Amino acid sequence: MSTVTENDLRELKDLISELAQTQKKEFTSLNEKINDMRVDIATLKEGQNSLNIRLNETKDALGKRLDSVENRLNTVTLGVFGIIGVLVTGLLTFVGKVVFFPNI
Repeated sequence: MSTVTENDLRELKDLISELAQTQKKEFTSLNEKINDMRVDIATLKEGQNSLNIRLNETKDALGKRLDSVENRLNTVTLGVFGIIGVLVTGLLTFVGKVVFFPNI
């Protein structure tokens, strides 16, 4: 068996201390990276919420515009049908006068 000297023990102690410090630095670095990722995820969630709000606003505005266009189209349709109705009534009146009162 070999004997362990005080110098060997000191070297082992120094090696263990260096390894502990290296691991502590690595864990600190890893913890910082995790915190950065959390901040990035929170930022992405805020951006997503903002985008969802803007999409909902755009959807509402588009719905209102479509309703306005539909109302205008209904007004135009009623106007066209009214004009056609007046023309058909006049034409039927003329045809009725010619058929029923041909001499007048």
